[in-house]
Amino acid sequence: MFNFSKVTKKIETKKVEMAEYITNVQSMKYPNKLGPISDILKEERVKVIGLYEEILLEDLDTALNKITKWGQTSGALCAELGMSISMALDEVNYYREEMSNMILEVTQKDGIDFQSYHQAQLILQKIIDQAAQSFSMAFVEHHNDMMKKARQEIEELSVPVVPLEKKVAVLPLIGTIDTYRAKLLMQESLEKSSKLGISYFILDLSGVPIVDTMVANQVFQVIDALKLLGIKAVISGIRPEIAQTMVALGINFKNIQTYSTLEQALQEYRRNEKNF
Repeated sequence: MFNFSKVTKKIETKKVEMAEYITNVQSMKYPNKLGPISDILKEERVKVIGLYEEILLEDLDTALNKITKWGQTSGALCAELGMSISMALDEVNYYREEMSNMILEVTQKDGIDFQSYHQAQLILQKIIDQAAQSFSMAFVEHHNDMMKKARQEIEELSVPVVPLEKKVAVLPLIGTIDTYRAKLLMQESLEKSSKLGISYFILDLSGVPIVDTMVANQVFQVIDALKLLGIKAVISGIRPEIAQTMVALGINFKNIQTYSTLEQALQEYRRNEKNF
């Protein structure tokens, strides 16, 4: 049975040197991304090398559990720091080679048999592989969470309900409206209007290039839903070319108040403010 104590002593004496070396190499390789955070990464590298020093003396199950916990924490941290997974895993082989060489040196110096040497290498590989796997899973999960959050924020900005004055808000729609955005349009209109205490809601379509039957139906549904909440909803921004298209498609807005500009819609509210 291989005794890792001499290997861990080598790790203990070289861990700062190892951390400094890999930090310098990686900072030169990725100067723009890793250079500014090199101090943080060096500290983390010292910690993980110290962890290897500790767990190589543990039984394999304990070692794998501890390195898994490290991977989960470190993977999330590196994703938070803006690293790519290829950058983060680029140094794994360095640790693998360094510690494999340490095992070989101890084996040669102490005349350890090949079977014990081979077993020690297998243990090291299992621990390092588990570190890489748990790190990767945590990195990808945290990265996906950040992307999902960013996407949600962008989506909310795509249907911004903007308060104009007391009890009045406008939703300035810009660009095309697909099925998914239409669903978001309904959700944001109802939630924000209710939260802000809106009684007069203006849907401004001046930034929408095409109003076809699908878009019109979605707008009608939003207006009907707002009406159920006791909110008066009107439409502004109907350009001449949009009006012609709507007439050609047989889209009927006769039960909905429409205005050519946002200013006209606001003037109407101010004239009848007492009614809202």
